[in-house]
Amino acid sequence: MIRWLPPLSLIGLGLILSSCLSPSYLDTKNSDAKNGKRNPFGEVNYHVYESYTSAPPNCVAILPFTQTTKGKEPIRFEDAEIVRKALYAHLSPQGKKDVELPRIDFVLKNLPETEKLNYFLIGKKLNCDALMIGNVSEFGSQYLGVYSKVAVGAQFKMIRAKTGEPLWEGRHLAETHGGSIPLSPIGIATGILDAALNVDEEQTFRVVDDLARRITLTIPDNRIAVLEDPLSPLQMANRTDDLSHQSIDDFMAGLRFKPKEAQKDALIKAIQDEIFHNQDLKRIYDTLINTAPDDAASNGLYAKHLVEGGDYFNALRYVDNSLVLKARNDTMHFLKGRIQIKLNDLSGADASILKAISLQPTSTKYLNGLGFLNSLRGHHGRALAAYQMAVDLEPFNGYALYNMGVTFYNIEDLNAAWDYINQAAHAYLKAGDYGQVVKALADMKELKSLGVLSKGEIQELEQILRSIQGNL
Repeated sequence: MIRWLPPLSLIGLGLILSSCLSPSYLDTKNSDAKNGKRNPFGEVNYHVYESYTSAPPNCVAILPFTQTTKGKEPIRFEDAEIVRKALYAHLSPQGKKDVELPRIDFVLKNLPETEKLNYFLIGKKLNCDALMIGNVSEFGSQYLGVYSKVAVGAQFKMIRAKTGEPLWEGRHLAETHGGSIPLSPIGIATGILDAALNVDEEQTFRVVDDLARRITLTIPDNRIAVLEDPLSPLQMANRTDDLSHQSIDDFMAGLRFKPKEAQKDALIKAIQDEIFHNQDLKRIYDTLINTAPDDAASNGLYAKHLVEGGDYFNALRYVDNSLVLKARNDTMHFLKGRIQIKLNDLSGADASILKAISLQPTSTKYLNGLGFLNSLRGHHGRALAAYQMAVDLEPFNGYALYNMGVTFYNIEDLNAAWDYINQAAHAYLKAGDYGQVVKALADMKELKSLGVLSKGEIQELEQILRSIQGNL
């Protein structure tokens, strides 16, 4: 979004796509919270500190959360990671630069134990001015035959890495209840089924998502939309290996007597088919690069593997190896540009993305990347030109249209900002990306409050969203 809106303004929009039984949002420093006003459907408690509004952070890195280990069922590290990944997924579409979770984990893993809580040092190594820390206090379900409950609760705090001063804090307990009080034998059967369905894994993920979505609504968003399609894809749960396939040792033994080219092909196929995971997958990648060090595709795959693990510096080396072996590879030039953005080498990223575009001039992804890069550099004219080229190729490119609107806002052309954000809202509608529609609506409401004339566009979009909600 363009600028932070009062919580009730965006909450009213966000609830269009939420359950009717929604929680209340209470500022912990507000009189309503102190006076004990309560919502029976739960509360999202938060506070945005003056230090945030006076100097908003450019970047937020979400550190691993602690977890409550006391009680009958201690919360596992893996459960806390699911909450962290969900919060990252909801926070990353905001305009702030984010640091992908594998990169954070890679940096933390290589710090001495005595420095793992040195937030100044962590912020410096991540090149990020704000850190989010938190504790997952509840994660689980209760099943009592005809009644069940799934609940996920956590407390979070955002701090400025350099000084440790608080910027924002929030806490919430998200719950869902299943089952009913039985009034007949049929009712008993229905209640048991409802209660059982309520505690399955998918329902837990929905509750985690509710927690992350509601918490994110309270965090100010005042920057341009970030480049889509993360370098490190999120996996919400640890994957379970398929026991029907052969073991990693048997697979490796089967490669031993094959020619090098056949070994390479088999390793690449194993990667593409997602047969192995975790340490077994790492072994596949390491074997691939040792088997085919002079193959462009193998170097490119190994670079992507390192990126997914957060090792950007070494990833860049293997991208360069790949490009030495095959210079006219637009996907590798674009990947190099994206890594350079992460490493804050914006001039180098500019050259890399322009090279990718020269090789594939009709790629709207590359043009969006060029626009995003120039937005970061404050080159508004070049950013608008890149986004316009993307829109010329793809008229319903919501990302480009939205960022054109934000760019016009930043150069104080509010009417043009309105036009493009309105177009972006309709493009996102067409794509079924309703969360982005809500975000665009919030911006349009702010622009209207600043004097931009509306001809009913806001009401029209809200009505469409209500209709969609009614049909779900």
